[in-house]
Amino acid sequence: MFRILIVLAVALLPALGHAQDKLPYPQHYTVLTNDFADILSPEAEAAINAELSAARARSGREMTVVTIRSREDYLPSADIVSFSKALFNGWGIGNSEKNDGLLLLVAIDDREIRIALGAGYPARQDGVAARIIQTQIVPAFREGRIADGILAGTRAALSQIRHPSDAEPTLSVVPTGAQDIQQRPVAKPEGVVQNVLAFMGDHPLGAAFLAALTALAGFFGGRYVQRYRPRKCPQCGNVMLRLGQAQEDQYLEHGQLVEERVKSKDYGVWFCTNDEHVTVIGYPVLFSKKAACPQCNYHTYETERFVKTPATTSSEGVAQLNHSCHNCHHKATETVSIPRVTESSNSRSSFSSGGSSSSSFGGGSSSGGGASGSW
Repeated sequence: MFRILIVLAVALLPALGHAQDKLPYPQHYTVLTNDFADILSPEAEAAINAELSAARARSGREMTVVTIRSREDYLPSADIVSFSKALFNGWGIGNSEKNDGLLLLVAIDDREIRIALGAGYPARQDGVAARIIQTQIVPAFREGRIADGILAGTRAALSQIRHPSDAEPTLSVVPTGAQDIQQRPVAKPEGVVQNVLAFMGDHPLGAAFLAALTALAGFFGGRYVQRYRPRKCPQCGNVMLRLGQAQEDQYLEHGQLVEERVKSKDYGVWFCTNDEHVTVIGYPVLFSKKAACPQCNYHTYETERFVKTPATTSSEGVAQLNHSCHNCHHKATETVSIPRVTESSNSRSSFSSGGSSSSSFGGGSSSGGGASGSW
């Protein structure tokens, strides 16, 4: 019996050592979006970070977005509720006095979603979080639009989940029939807008936010003009007719139709009624993660990442990348290394109880409130 125990102990030592190398949750590298699962394009991550930064500048609300491959890459947790609570409290998300932090967690391989709330939120906000997951995030995830779902969920959480410290709009009651009371002049809408713009222009954070809005408006406005402006036929010079969705498909190649189906590109087709010349122009879809296929060159190449060996503090991990093309069905597989997990010696001390900064949270905590979902 003693020999059997010795053999079992020796056999279990590697597994125990591997478990000890695992962390209970990942260590954050930013207070905005931590894409540990590597599922967001740089453009998508920038859009999400813009929403998070605007909320911090506007109200001081700390919200962070986290993606992981699976909870199994870390120390065992009973469910996503306990995992998110441990991560929330370990990072110290939110103001330490108000406990108003928000966490949007996506476990992509587990197909789990969690919006975790700080301890300062009343229980009724759990229902709001559940509604956001079911109406904003899950429908997009089921269509494969992960980045769109995360962005929509982030916006909804910041605008719909209310903390008791949030200022409520006040209504002024004007008494009727009181002849001796002089009515106050009502500010005109355009005057209010001018005052808000003037305030934003004078305030440093407001000026930065206004500049960002202006840049976004210019970017999307330019895209709209470039896409829908009238075009002349290169052969006869007449103004061409832009075809509708049903009519343009007959002029698109199979690969172009697939690009539209997987939402990597959207095509516009112009037709000249004089000499029947056709012009086809493709517009890349923002936040699409479909790459150009090395075989057919259409943007229909999708990559799925599977962690074979999680990274630890002492060794690199191994991930397998499975590539497949929705158009020509070309497939390829490659193995890549995952960098070792680095645990900063002062990572816990950075969770100060004061305000948040660009590298640390405000020391908030969660009591387990929020909502979960799956797709």
